[in-house]
Amino acid sequence: MNKYSPVFLLFLISVLFITVQTTLFSPLKVGYVLPDLNLILIILLAVYSEIRGGAFFAVGNAYMMDVLSGNLFGTFTISRLVTYLLISISFNRIYVKGSLLQVGITISIATIFSWTLTLSILKITEGISFEVPLAEMASRSIVNALVGVQFFWVMSKMVCKISEVDL
Repeated sequence: MNKYSPVFLLFLISVLFITVQTTLFSPLKVGYVLPDLNLILIILLAVYSEIRGGAFFAVGNAYMMDVLSGNLFGTFTISRLVTYLLISISFNRIYVKGSLLQVGITISIATIFSWTLTLSILKITEGISFEVPLAEMASRSIVNALVGVQFFWVMSKMVCKISEVDL
């Protein structure tokens, strides 16, 4: 088996998640109650920070979200990179990989932080008022946590293989 196949699989998952996120799960089409798959993947990369090139995957995913979502260029890139760095730096000191409850709480907090930052960037740069009720933000974080915990559980089997590959 090729030693780069886990990285290629992670890349395919990234492309699939971004495609689904920008077409089927777009907040403009269906609201804020569907999972943010791209953010969940970026949180996974940040928590498992021993993945070499995780920051490049995070920036690449955020850039593709900017391109495909039609928002102001750099909106997702800045917010998701800041989220990645914050989680990566914070959780290098805290062992979060052991408990799925800790993973769920991490995803919830990161979702609220990332979307608050994204909407703040859009409000400052474009002057557009995005009024997202707190209930929708809370429901988005709960949905992301529920989906993200299952995704973390499945992906944790693959992450140790990815972390051994030099990108």
